Amino acid sequence: MTESNAAADHWDAMYASATRSAWTQNPIVAQEVYTRMTGQSGFWLDWLFTQKLPPVNRLLAVGCGDGGHELAIARLNFAREVVAFDASPVAIQLARASAEAEGLSIDFSVRLFEEFIEEPGQADAFDAVLFSGSLHHVVDLEGMLTSVRKVLRPGGMVIVNEYVGACYQLYPRSQVDTVNRVLGQVPQAFRTSRDEQLRLPTMDMIIANDPSEGVRAPLIPVLLPMYFQPTYERFVGGALLHPLFGHLNANKVNDGSPESEALVSMLIAIENELTAAGCLPNDFMFGLYEKA
Repeated sequence: MTESNAAADHWDAMYASATRSAWTQNPIVAQEVYTRMTGQSGFWLDWLFTQKLPPVNRLLAVGCGDGGHELAIARLNFAREVVAFDASPVAIQLARASAEAEGLSIDFSVRLFEEFIEEPGQADAFDAVLFSGSLHHVVDLEGMLTSVRKVLRPGGMVIVNEYVGACYQLYPRSQVDTVNRVLGQVPQAFRTSRDEQLRLPTMDMIIANDPSEGVRAPLIPVLLPMYFQPTYERFVGGALLHPLFGHLNANKVNDGSPESEALVSMLIAIENELTAAGCLPNDFMFGLYEKA
């Protein structure tokens, strides 16, 4: 089995089991992240398409997953035409079913990153290209950005909402220790187990699970300005909340009770303070980049 096929199988299993990243499932955390991204309350796509981008005729979404963002873009008429692809047939099946149920015309297809890099398509074909949680899975970042530059028209925009932290999420020891110290102070009812801790995976675990996870993530903010002109960049934290929420009891922490909301607000405040003090890095970024 090739590495590309293994990655596709991994994401098939993820979507088939409805597994999702936990931190932004919490509405308080999600709104905090959106505010960090845009400086305003509300969903980031609304802000992006109504306040920041010119009218978009054709949008390409690279690594669309089950199409959540693409469905929202089409539903709200933020782009006249949406073309999207992902390596996972299961994810694309879910995306197509959702689009059909809502009567939305979106071109969802199964395609590997490597296939797009090799044959990106027609030059100057798109007004915008979207990466939302997909670019950090790309091994050949240079090839990907070169192909995106080809299909994007002059003046077109690259939209990047991405993890840019440690490769493979192999966090530095200081970050692991900080997450575990905070986790140790969280009441037991909110944790998945009494002895729950963040532990770094071995390379065998990484290869068996998803060898593309954050494979060259730290290079994303370095390489993007070498291919496109930055017009907007925000680094939006996540170094505490993202790993921490994977060790919290989702049913309890997301139940909307006053106790849960107070805990989540406290965790957000801790991350903000530690990030501002330089004790934690920014593991996520949001940016807009223009093709000259």
